[in-house]
Amino acid sequence: MNDLKKNINLPLLYEIRKDVFAKSGDAEYGERFFSMMHHMDLLARTAGKEGLLALADAAKEIPLEVEFYQDIQSAVSYVCDGLEGEDVMEILTARYWIKNLQGEDALLYFMMILSIIRIQDGAPPDLLESLLMAYLPDDAAEKYTEYKKQYQSARQEQTPLEILLSHDPDIGEGGILVVKRLLEEKIEFADVQNLKGVITEAENTDLVISLKGLSVHARKKLFSVMSDDKADEYAGHCEYMGPVRQIDVLASMSELIGVFEKQERLL
Repeated sequence: MNDLKKNINLPLLYEIRKDVFAKSGDAEYGERFFSMMHHMDLLARTAGKEGLLALADAAKEIPLEVEFYQDIQSAVSYVCDGLEGEDVMEILTARYWIKNLQGEDALLYFMMILSIIRIQDGAPPDLLESLLMAYLPDDAAEKYTEYKKQYQSARQEQTPLEILLSHDPDIGEGGILVVKRLLEEKIEFADVQNLKGVITEAENTDLVISLKGLSVHARKKLFSVMSDDKADEYAGHCEYMGPVRQIDVLASMSELIGVFEKQERLL
């Protein structure tokens, strides 16, 4: 855990806060802010339960439409790479000034910086929520509570299978993309019999973890040869498992490729 009080670059954050107050007086506080707060809360809860390294996978679950999505991914990577708090502070505050943000955008970006810094420092989710809420109007707390209820309700209306088939994963770059591409080619060109054979022979854990890295198209191809109950079962296991490490996705995909190649030798 970092000690925020000893962060020599803490004044950089105060300078941005001063700038934000000057720019955001006429900002309209709405869903953009609540979405940022909610997803920062999810990251804080992940860090509290599983440690800072788990943030890399948790951040991939953030929807692309969340404001400053790419900046959030970069900020999380700095923390997971083990950068000191003062270095993370310097990078993020420098990015703020370079972007020359105005109004709502300035406040949103400041809230993102404050969240990442506090999460790295080990702040509990309730404290983080209070800190962020302090920058919003008095009636924001009630509206945010309603937003969270609506968000959870919308999530609950989707089955695990629908959620799994609603978006492609962001699994990063490098060797895992090569393995992913090879596995998806195996799936694409396999016939029904071959796919059923692979599903039967593969370890359930490897198949579930591989689903986290596969595209929606590849997932649909696999589920197309299963019964509805079996597809729901795999999707449920996938959701229950939660975020997994990229290295585990890579290993499971490699194992699944091996099963495909074994099936091909038998034909």
